[in-house]
Amino acid sequence: MPRPQLPPHLVPRQPKTVLAWTMQKQRLIHGWTGKQTAEAFGCSPSHISRVEAGTAKPSRELVQFYEQTFEADGLLLSLFEVADHAAEQERRRTGGKRPMLYHAIRGDASTFVGDSIAHGTRMEPGQVFEQTWRVRNSGTVAWQGRKLERQGPLTGPGLISSARFVDIPDAEPGQVVAITAGLKAPTYDCSSIAYFKMIHADGRLCWPDNYQLGLDVLVRVEGQRPASE
Repeated sequence: MPRPQLPPHLVPRQPKTVLAWTMQKQRLIHGWTGKQTAEAFGCSPSHISRVEAGTAKPSRELVQFYEQTFEADGLLLSLFEVADHAAEQERRRTGGKRPMLYHAIRGDASTFVGDSIAHGTRMEPGQVFEQTWRVRNSGTVAWQGRKLERQGPLTGPGLISSARFVDIPDAEPGQVVAITAGLKAPTYDCSSIAYFKMIHADGRLCWPDNYQLGLDVLVRVEGQRPASE
């Protein structure tokens, strides 16, 4: 009996692990084995296994192969950009110094309440829109001077464009706040997802070991006109 295929353990600090899990999920949905995938792409089955376990970084070419073969429609490339820029973003957050290990403040917590743009909402190419998340301060620590930080690049082919930071209203424990981000859809037909995580006033992540990649917005762009028009 073959060993059951289980998704890798998600380590929220490592976006590549979320990418790995999503790549594996797309492959399994289409009924392909790791060996089939390796033969079709032209690499070893062990490399596919390491990539899907999150222990090896996939190349852009491999992610694009998964995109086309397993009809990910742009989502894997969105995740790849976040993972590819994670180290650079961490260096920027720490001022170029060696990152220090830190944990969330004891008693600090948040709970997602809802959002204004549902996953998969259809957008026109290049459409400007707003996403509003409603989040509850479900801990015992007051929120002051916090922001959302975009994870990964701010713009690019097939990516939702945004500012780096979004202000968060101060909130006492138990209070629900509305956080609104101005966004722009990709300029051609695809699906795209953008991630944001809450940071303190000094730039530290509020929950470095929780909430995976934080708040997100996922849109489907349709309506691209032929070049001849």
